[in-house]
This record gives sequence, C-alpha cells and structure tokens, in this order.
Amino acid sequence: MDQLLKHPENVQLGGVRKPVTILFSDIRGFTAISESSDEHELVRQLNEYFDKMVECVNLYQGTLHKYIGDAIMAVWGDVVLADESTHARNAVRAGLAMRAELVNLNKFWTAENRLPLKIGIGINHGHAVVGNIGAPQRMEFTVIGDAVNLGSRLEGATKQFHTDFVISDSVCALLGGDFLVRTVGLIQVKGKTKPVRVFEMLDDL
Repeated sequence: MDQLLKHPENVQLGGVRKPVTILFSDIRGFTAISESSDEHELVRQLNEYFDKMVECVNLYQGTLHKYIGDAIMAVWGDVVLADESTHARNAVRAGLAMRAELVNLNKFWTAENRLPLKIGIGINHGHAVVGNIGAPQRMEFTVIGDAVNLGSRLEGATKQFHTDFVISDSVCALLGGDFLVRTVGLIQVKGKTKPVRVFEMLDDL
C-alpha cells in the first residue's frame, strides 16, 4: 500500500504487460494433514506459518497476491519497480528465507508435539499482464499469463525432482554468480515447443 500511494502510476486499471518474477509455495501433503488434525489447531498452525512466510516476502519487497488454500503466490515487479535482476534476486532470497523460517517453525511445533510441515517453492520470471481483474462486484489485483502458469508448474515440479526449491532458466540467467544452483532436469510445458530447464536453488553465496 505504501508503494501504491507513493507511485500510483505503477498500477494501471485495465492491466499492463510487465516483466515480473513470480513465486509459488505450497505445503506438502496438506490434505492428509488436514484430515488428521483438529480444525482449531490446524488453523492456528496455518496462521503461524503464513505469518512467517509473508514476513519473508515483505522483507524482500515482494507483493503477496493471494493464498490459494495452503499455497502462497507472491510477485516482484508488479508494484515496486527495479531492474529485472534485482527482482529475481529478491524473490530467490525471499524463498531462501522462507525455507530457513520453516526450519525454525518446525523446531517450535515439534517441541509442542505438533506436526512439522514441508513445502515446495517454485520461481519463474517472464512477462505477464498486471492489473485489476474480476467482476464489478469484486475485483482483484493480480498477474496472469504463461509466466505465472509456469511458476505454478515449477512449484509442483519440486516433487518430481525430489527437492523443495526450484527456479526456471529465466530466473537463473538473472542471478549472475550470487547463488549456488544445480541443474535438475527439464519439464515440458503445455503449449510450448521447447522444454524448460529447471534448477535447484541450494543457497546464497
């Protein structure tokens, strides 16, 4: 909100095409967890989890766009404008911070005899339409497009590659030598002729 008030020109009604970096995160096995947990305790744990994860997004100047059940969608480059490399680095550092915060949360939950959680994180960079989308009764500021869909696919691919954090080649190209990554494979995206190379995010250097 501070950024919108300072720079209202960065958000246009009706949408504008921008290069953005999109982060998706999701709790692993949440359906099974929800079926075996007390409803009140589950909501309390989710709120504790979301509180820390959103702190990480805010710390690195991201925009929390929505909760999708137990998933989080955050974007860089939609409101706060910087060069694309800065947005990609901030998104990755937010993801690394989320991973570290979850370690602390799991220690706390385990000490209270509560179930620890596992998450998957996927980050992509590309052009998307940024704007207010919906009906006159309710509109939502969001981003849509192939880059967003691929970000969601990447998060799901963490299960396929047996890791918790992956990025696309478009993100990796913007990071320079600031992070430790390794190639884990290719994924074929519906509607695209070329597969996308996927990298595991290991750590900040």
